[in-house]
Amino acid sequence: MLQLHAQETSTISGIISDSLSKETLIGVTVRVISNGTTKRGTYTNKFGYYSLPNLTPGEYTLLISSVGYESKSLTLKTTNTDSRLDIVLKQSANRTQEVTVSANREEKASQYTNTMTLSTEFLKQMPAIGGEVDVFRVLQLMPGVKSVGELSSGLYVRGGSPDQNLTLLDGVIVYNPSHLGGFLSTFNSDALKDINLLKGGFPAEYGGRLSSVLDMTMREGTKEKITGKGGISLIASRLTVEGPINEQSSFMVSGRRMYLDAITTLASKDIRENSPTYYFYDLNAKVNYQLGENDRLFISGYFGRDVLKEPESAKDQGSVFNIDWGNTTFNTRWMHIFSPKVFTNFSLIYTDYQFGTEIGQTASGSGGSSSSFFSSFSKIRDFMMRGDMQYFAGEDHLIKIGFEGIQHQFFSNATDSIGASFNELLLRTTSRNALEAAFYAQDEWKMTDALSMNIGSRLYYFQNGNYLAFEPRISGRYTLSDAWNFNASFARAHQFLHLIIRNNIALPTDLWFPSTETIKPSMSDQITGGVEYISDDQVWRFTADAYYKKMSNLYEYKDTASFALGLPLEDQFTSGRGEAYGIELFLNKRIGNLTGWLGYTLSWATRTFAELNQGRTFYPRYDRRHDLSLALTYKLGDSWELGATWVYGTGQAFTMPTGKYVVRDFTYFGFSGWTRYAYDYSQRNGYRLPAFHKLDLNFAHRFTWFGLPMVFNINIYNAYNRLNPFAQYVVNEYDSASGKSKPVVKQLTLFPFLPTIGLQFSF
Repeated sequence: MLQLHAQETSTISGIISDSLSKETLIGVTVRVISNGTTKRGTYTNKFGYYSLPNLTPGEYTLLISSVGYESKSLTLKTTNTDSRLDIVLKQSANRTQEVTVSANREEKASQYTNTMTLSTEFLKQMPAIGGEVDVFRVLQLMPGVKSVGELSSGLYVRGGSPDQNLTLLDGVIVYNPSHLGGFLSTFNSDALKDINLLKGGFPAEYGGRLSSVLDMTMREGTKEKITGKGGISLIASRLTVEGPINEQSSFMVSGRRMYLDAITTLASKDIRENSPTYYFYDLNAKVNYQLGENDRLFISGYFGRDVLKEPESAKDQGSVFNIDWGNTTFNTRWMHIFSPKVFTNFSLIYTDYQFGTEIGQTASGSGGSSSSFFSSFSKIRDFMMRGDMQYFAGEDHLIKIGFEGIQHQFFSNATDSIGASFNELLLRTTSRNALEAAFYAQDEWKMTDALSMNIGSRLYYFQNGNYLAFEPRISGRYTLSDAWNFNASFARAHQFLHLIIRNNIALPTDLWFPSTETIKPSMSDQITGGVEYISDDQVWRFTADAYYKKMSNLYEYKDTASFALGLPLEDQFTSGRGEAYGIELFLNKRIGNLTGWLGYTLSWATRTFAELNQGRTFYPRYDRRHDLSLALTYKLGDSWELGATWVYGTGQAFTMPTGKYVVRDFTYFGFSGWTRYAYDYSQRNGYRLPAFHKLDLNFAHRFTWFGLPMVFNINIYNAYNRLNPFAQYVVNEYDSASGKSKPVVKQLTLFPFLPTIGLQFSF
């Protein structure tokens, strides 16, 4: 028995970590039990810290539990002296008794309404092309989260676009968290230890985006010994190395490289000349240093770059495209415990993001030549300072306050001027500087044993336009019984950065533009409500959620936008509004040899712009009425595991020709009297592509080779060879029966039945 001495109440606090790696553990449940009844409960924060304030003198049992770890029970006797109690947990030997997806953990209810926490172990069991597991592709299987096709790893959460998601890696904003082609997100799963997606009603500590928050924490590096893990697949390889520097510090380095460019150099001349040059790399690094019992220093960074260039054959035919983007981030974070009740962390952050597009086409004929060209450049450089404090005020209150200041530097330009080089575009691009500042305060308040609330607000300032915004946030959770819980939330959010893309160009043309005096900040109000049921044995969990979101000051290019070099870019934008609402159902089997979930979403998303679609409301491309997903893993034995996913979605909204008409007597290359046929199109996205559905499988075999643990993966993409439409278009084909040409609808399909293999190893 532990005996703790000396004032009328005392506080027990400490850090909980893994017994071997000494990696701090996030979301560990800590309960105070007296006479068989839970008197108090809390959870560890992102740094593994917990605090139980205002405990009256007495004898208690401390019960500590976490997913994938053996529970620990400690008996202690408190008097009236604050006590530090650091705890280590051992990993559970029975890995099948593991919750793979969780939400609204009991003690986190007031903070994490509408949140999904994804297990990294479950992530690695999901099907993936070549064994390259992708965080975003698994999150797309969650209800309320959609994609726009097989070439997109972007997250479209509850009717919002990908730029409306706040993506955080160790507290650092990542502006474009996808690699080109959408094959993979920019996050190597081997470098991650915690993944949380907040789909709505997020608390005041998060801000700057309208729709959702994806908050990920990197591994700190084991203090036990030098270890590593990696993977080799048909498209990319990765390697992670971590270990101690000395007794007080550790490191983690994780890198990945896609080598499609190297593979094509080994192919035949015909394949080399017709294949684009494409590669990407990303690198994560983190060092953590323990300055003392109450102080830790973390230094982390992320570096990534994508390059896509046209094939030689396309260049010979007059087609040119060159797309290049990359992210660089640094973060220095200091964690300091002022007292058992006051926990703080402060960060200095640098971010550099850029995206460049150069697309051109030159066609020559007997009558002359014609050219089309588009070039865009977007760059954001941020210097950020952030501070957060948690005050464990008492048994029923956890108060969080914080601030952040960001000095932005924006570079944005676009042109379709023929002959204007990309270098000329860069020379004519001017920078815009803006200060963004925010302050937040929130209280996680346990009003009664049954009712918990999270009440907070966020105050924003944005220098361009002198915008001052107030954002109220409130969420609540009512526990009817051990099995049934109800939740509701309201959140207002503003977004001062706008992602503008050209919808009439298939290749990426991302351009970030800040709010100005004429470009207003986007705003959203979201209301959610839901119910949760958890079975007595904790095996089954069912949730049903409904949401409504209203958005204003959304921006797109005008249909008549002009990109002549020198014209003000913001004059080419038009503003509109949006709505999104729906119902989400989620059934999750969380423990056992068979785990996974079934999710269904019924939803609507609309947009209305006065200068688009003749002012009529239209559906964005990612609007899907019905979305169904099934994700399962099954342990076949000690060495074999099966992962399977099946998805079904209503066809995407699409713009298609509805008729054809004749244009007479027009001038072409200086000659008049020409006649041509033109198509009349539907309303914007007024047509639906056929439904999308496919089955993916993953067979994983665990074995040991030369004393090293290995996992061999066989992945089958699109197992029953469904020819899902990526796009449809109309061409004229000659009909031999009638002797005339007639329009025919053609379909573009990307990926048929596709088996791949991959090998993972650790040392």
